[in-house]
Amino acid sequence: MNNISFTDYINDSIRILIIANTVKDRKSLKLTENKIKLFDYYLKFPKTMLGNINSDGDSKNNFDEYYAFFHWQPDLIRYRRSINYLIAKGFIEKRFEKNDLYYAITDNGMNVMKDVNSTYKYKLVKLANIIFKDVVKLSDAKIEEEIIRKANIYLRSNRGGVDSESKDENH
Repeated sequence: MNNISFTDYINDSIRILIIANTVKDRKSLKLTENKIKLFDYYLKFPKTMLGNINSDGDSKNNFDEYYAFFHWQPDLIRYRRSINYLIAKGFIEKRFEKNDLYYAITDNGMNVMKDVNSTYKYKLVKLANIIFKDVVKLSDAKIEEEIIRKANIYLRSNRGGVDSESKDENH
């Protein structure tokens, strides 16, 4: 069984709400399950994806970012649980357009986002506004390609290994 802590479950749900809220005004963007997991990777691992971004120093203490050796295979069941929870609470809704399923934040979801007062939420909202202005313009394939590239570079740099790609980047 895929067990997660209650705190992780709430944190996942907050990140998904922040993503939905951040992209809600982009009419041409359809927030699919795949986009949620891709955008969420940026929020979960800002140091890996953006380098020395100032996120109030919290990324220094992020265990997953610094010690996970391979974290680019998202747990789809975990995402579906959080999405289903948010739908059941009325915070996001499913929408269909031309046989495409996507998600959108509801008025209730926006109200909840206003009511949540935590440093975690404020840090993520700040990151989302920095990250998504450029990332949302990319295709899913380009975002995934960038995630894999950055995760591999980060992995090699933390293991102390140097290969031809990292040598090329330094010269």
